[in-house]
Amino acid sequence: MGLSIDATLGEHIRFYRQQAGLTQKELAGLCEVSESAIRNYELGNRVPDFLTLHAIAEKLRVNYAAIAGEKVTDLEGVLQALYKLEEIYGLYPTEVDGHIHFVFRDSIAMDNFKPDIDAITRNPGALLQYRILGFMKACALHDAGELTDEEYALWKSKFPAFLGDFYDFRKQAGQPDNETFDGDAPIPSEKPQSPERSRERKINSGR
Repeated sequence: MGLSIDATLGEHIRFYRQQAGLTQKELAGLCEVSESAIRNYELGNRVPDFLTLHAIAEKLRVNYAAIAGEKVTDLEGVLQALYKLEEIYGLYPTEVDGHIHFVFRDSIAMDNFKPDIDAITRNPGALLQYRILGFMKACALHDAGELTDEEYALWKSKFPAFLGDFYDFRKQAGQPDNETFDGDAPIPSEKPQSPERSRERKINSGR
């Protein structure tokens, strides 16, 4: 059984820990925290700090955002998330043939999309478009029944940093060895920073 859409942070940690086949004690050892800390995180009695949660995600080999979760289960939360997408990535709503669509202000034509990792690292909007290429393929495979719900959820938690785990899972299920997803090239990353520090850097750099 997967995670519910309104799962708590503790439920996320427990789900991905069990998916990784680790006990609370084993995860605690990997993250250099106490077993009781992991237990209390999962029960919701305590909340790990930003760097500790990053360490937990890394040891469980899932994306930080997948384990941290986004609170978009209410309309106001969704709107705030959309405002941030427009502010940071240039993704904004517009009307196309009488329907609402979201487009990038600096959209990159797919036929000409030849990602320059150094260039797109400096452009959040371009980087997001690059990542979405993989998302588009996974979504299409799921819609066509070529990815099960379980595989699709696994892909979302692994893409892009730990996609090798997803490929291994698919190979064990008898899928092709040459399966790939666009947008999965590694992007050089710095040491994780707190949200406050990250936001400060965006403001100082004019982004």
